[in-house]
Amino acid sequence: MDAAELHPDRLYRDLKSNLDRLNQDMGGSNDLVIRKIVARNLGRKVAFVYIDGLVDTSSVSEFAIETVLNEIKQFASEAELNEAWELEQDVKGGIEGEDPEKGKFSEDINEDEPGAAPEEDERFLRLFKEKALAVGEIYEISEWSKLYIHLMSGDTILFIDRIGIAVIASTKGGERRSVSEPESQTVIRGPREGFTESIRTNTALLRRKIKSPNLWLEEMQLGRVTQTDVGIMYIHGIVDEKNVDEVRKRLSVIDIDGILESGYIEELIENTNKTIFPTVYHSERPDVIAANLLEGRIAILVDGTPFALLLPSTFNMFFQAAEDYYNRFDVGSLIRFLRYFSFLIGLLLPSFYVAIIGFHQEMIPTSWLLKLAVQREGVPFPAFVEAFIMETVFEILREAGVRMPRSVGNTISIVGGLVLGQAAVEAGIVSPVVVIVVSLTAIASFVSPAYNIGIAARMLRFAMLIAASMFGIYGIACMLLILVLHLCSLKSLNVPYMAPYAPMIYSDMKDSMLRMPQDYMKKRPKLISRNNPVRFREGAMGNQQADRDENEPHQTQDPSEV
Repeated sequence: MDAAELHPDRLYRDLKSNLDRLNQDMGGSNDLVIRKIVARNLGRKVAFVYIDGLVDTSSVSEFAIETVLNEIKQFASEAELNEAWELEQDVKGGIEGEDPEKGKFSEDINEDEPGAAPEEDERFLRLFKEKALAVGEIYEISEWSKLYIHLMSGDTILFIDRIGIAVIASTKGGERRSVSEPESQTVIRGPREGFTESIRTNTALLRRKIKSPNLWLEEMQLGRVTQTDVGIMYIHGIVDEKNVDEVRKRLSVIDIDGILESGYIEELIENTNKTIFPTVYHSERPDVIAANLLEGRIAILVDGTPFALLLPSTFNMFFQAAEDYYNRFDVGSLIRFLRYFSFLIGLLLPSFYVAIIGFHQEMIPTSWLLKLAVQREGVPFPAFVEAFIMETVFEILREAGVRMPRSVGNTISIVGGLVLGQAAVEAGIVSPVVVIVVSLTAIASFVSPAYNIGIAARMLRFAMLIAASMFGIYGIACMLLILVLHLCSLKSLNVPYMAPYAPMIYSDMKDSMLRMPQDYMKKRPKLISRNNPVRFREGAMGNQQADRDENEPHQTQDPSEV
């Protein structure tokens, strides 16, 4: 049995064998670039391998290939040529009688250190790493599985003849989307930068926000086929280490062919998927992620998507926006209260209309009831069918507007809603009141800064309609009771989903439905950060104010001016 059968994942010592296997594994792909160089004065052959489109071509040409060629030329005129000649003689004497075309492994030379290169090969590797390659990051690798990960990530591979170790030069590049304003979470006041599809760009954006060595990053590859880079970011000393261990545990058990977006991980690491409410918060704003990291949460970044995940997440987070903290506390509190109120309108308004029209007409003033009766005189459907038809039509229009090109998507949503609503009223299919109710519900559903919490309200709206059509307001009350019990039973990373409402945590209520001033919110969320709960130190602010008072000149008034 030869060495290739004993160690199928090890690189060969022969350059031709390595290149043949690389071509075979890649299926002779046209974007696989192989640049061969013959260093006659060194007695070696080398080859650069990279994927076209994934690398920075200028870095490959200037700092890898060109520097190696220049260094090889200098060997012929410098004193290092003698050292290289002696090294070549040692190599020939060490492998005399062996055929290099057989694909021997470096571990066949040194049995005590499997996979290690012999002493002369170490000198060649050191020569290329320290003098020939002018890139920032350089690695050594001897396994095919790891080599392909680096190759597909945009690195350049340097093969050296008669050495079973490849040199990895970091040359990641290619076409990438530049940092631009996020589209899903727009603000009037605040930063205008958003995450991109590059995980390295995203980590850099976070480090610009938090310039602390305690901002730690752990990376791993998930997906058997895609080998997607996934990063875990947290602030050491603030985060609860138990939560970090739990996140590592949940990510380590993921065994799937591919991770194409953070939604894959979101669904696989949440506590339960038997709920329509999102238990993992996501955002494409670096300032939002940085603010939550400062509270002790954990961010999960996935290469290939601009959306980062936050754990643990609570129900309260989906109604908070970054702009709440950039404005005064009274303005932020008012806007946040409007979000909660709009969520209730989008959830309950159609069902209340159906319940009152069908079961509780005595709650409507007589004059208004007579007008409603006149409007509904020619409508052939009950109130439930009216509301159900209009809600379904509006959901279809909204989905069509999202999927169509942006230039016509908004126009179709607005014009389609107006035309269909007016046509339905004139045709006598629905009453004008239903159009008003559905329109208010649709507008209220867009107020929430988190899109996924709005989807949960849209789904619950139909359940509320059915309960109201069967039992009236009593059916709505029963559904609300079941809904509250369900929300209180949920957890996100073993943290109660309804905190700080259930369990009631008075210190965290200062940043819940209303936002108190910054100097009132002295502590981080109690269940999130247990190690370092203090985030606002009034003593330091008081000392600064005292220093300013001492430095200001004291003016005394002349007694004659009194």
